Amino acid sequence: MPARVINEIEFRQHVAQTGRQLMWFLGAGASRSSGLPTATDLTWDLKRRYYCAQENQDVVAHDVSNRFVQARIQAYMVSKGFPPLWDPTEYSFYFELLFGKDYAAQQRYLNEALATGKISSTIGHRALAALIHLGLSRIIFTTNFDEVVESAYASIAGKNLTTFHLEGSYAALEALNAESFPFYAKVHGDFRYQSVKNLSDDLLHNDREIQKCLVAAASRFGMIVSGYSGRDGNVMAMLREAIDQNNAFPHGLYWTVTQISRVEAPVRELMDYANSKGIEGGIVETGTFDEMLAKIWRLIAEKSPDVDAKVRSATTKQVKIPLPPVGNAYPMLRTNALRITGFPSACGTIDYDGAVDIGELKSVLFEKQPPCSVCHTDRILFWGDGKEIAKIYEPKRVKSITSFEIDDLVHAINASTYFKSMVEHTVATALVADKPLMLRKQNKTWYAITHHEQAHSDALKSMRDALSRKDFDGKLHNGVVNGRVPGLKDVYWAEAVSLKIEERDGQLWLLLQPDVWISPNKMREEATVFLRKKKIYRWNKQASNLLSAWIEVLLGGVGKGDASVTAYKDTEHSAQFQISMRSAFSRRSDKNV
Repeated sequence: MPARVINEIEFRQHVAQTGRQLMWFLGAGASRSSGLPTATDLTWDLKRRYYCAQENQDVVAHDVSNRFVQARIQAYMVSKGFPPLWDPTEYSFYFELLFGKDYAAQQRYLNEALATGKISSTIGHRALAALIHLGLSRIIFTTNFDEVVESAYASIAGKNLTTFHLEGSYAALEALNAESFPFYAKVHGDFRYQSVKNLSDDLLHNDREIQKCLVAAASRFGMIVSGYSGRDGNVMAMLREAIDQNNAFPHGLYWTVTQISRVEAPVRELMDYANSKGIEGGIVETGTFDEMLAKIWRLIAEKSPDVDAKVRSATTKQVKIPLPPVGNAYPMLRTNALRITGFPSACGTIDYDGAVDIGELKSVLFEKQPPCSVCHTDRILFWGDGKEIAKIYEPKRVKSITSFEIDDLVHAINASTYFKSMVEHTVATALVADKPLMLRKQNKTWYAITHHEQAHSDALKSMRDALSRKDFDGKLHNGVVNGRVPGLKDVYWAEAVSLKIEERDGQLWLLLQPDVWISPNKMREEATVFLRKKKIYRWNKQASNLLSAWIEVLLGGVGKGDASVTAYKDTEHSAQFQISMRSAFSRRSDKNV
């Protein structure tokens, strides 16, 4: 029975309402935004050190983020017969390669890499610390060695968080049984202690006492897993043991990920197994750890102003910085921004008798896909066919469907991300209407994608021309806009462009970013080599030509003048936008001449 994919809004509301009954399990991904390296970062650093020592090379640490440097180092590792890239044993293999069984050397390395002084407090950890402080989250387990959570808790609560690691781990179960909450347990230890578990023999086993604590807690609490890839076989076995007991995770098991397409196979297998056991929950696409906790924190009703101020740490304040004087020097730089010169002054609104359950409304809209764009600020707003919304959501409670005047659309976009999302959806819908394109959404971004059945449409000729090229022998390669990905069964690619809206200096801009879409999207990583080859020529002239081609496909022309596009034609609340067909250009300012 495959694991459920949980709606993010539904998940956030569940956490806000039942947080006291949910424990957290954090992996390295939860600490990344704090400035500390993940297991992947440490693995690459160890590879770099070994490569430089063996080959007498000088590769500085920050160069390892360059994919060409990574390719050179990885090729050397492969030539030595070392584990392939992304192999689950890579992390422990390279630790053993450099340190052997020398725990002292390992500790010195980790002490430098994970030093508390390198921690940069982020809203995600401050929000989690605030939930702990308010008693809305009581137990946290982690595979991490660092002190990010402890530091955040100290800054919020003004005191230390009770922490259990491999030294004194027996006390974790005692704390659970005595309900001595909150507490924080490190299943692989703390880098300050010799018993940190990092080498291959160590990673075969968690500390048994901490494992007993987690399994026991799983019969009373639900759990949220965040920032963890599921690559440690021993940790996954521990979670499976917890699932196998009676009344496992009574308040649900939720595995949060930045992108659904990047869920590791062991995670899917474990969540499928949990689902087969009747455990509520599933996989949730939440964006980053910081994004997830910031959104959860907004839903908490019990927060006091002083704690809220500590979580937010910084407040936004509008400032006006004058633009530099316009210059007339070359070179001119072409941007990917098109000015939106006209937009609707009204949309539709639905008035219901009583409160609206936003989570339920979102679920219905996702399932039924009515021909409209919808958002909820202090009311339900929409463009499109309001009667379709009323038909599928609480029709007996609908009081009226009327027009709503938008005083200042630009201001409304800045004031509400929900309204901005509705505008982006509407503009994207208008741009693909009556064209050989499909509209898809990945994370929070809309994409226009060439339709496989209309690849030879006249409307796509400009794109095929832009993609045509001559090789070094003068042979012409005709442009192709979509097809199958070689070597991957039932995997397809298509030319695509992301569609985003941004406000700059009081004006709205449509940002176009040409890309290649992979379907199904979860296979994108498998198609990395194909994508690199597909995009290798997309620099300067071809990139400019491809941008022009997309403008022509979406707006019907390139150059002077504005194009008019309409979403939800023939409905009472259609939306018309005027968009410039010439992308913005920039010259150097007077100061840089």
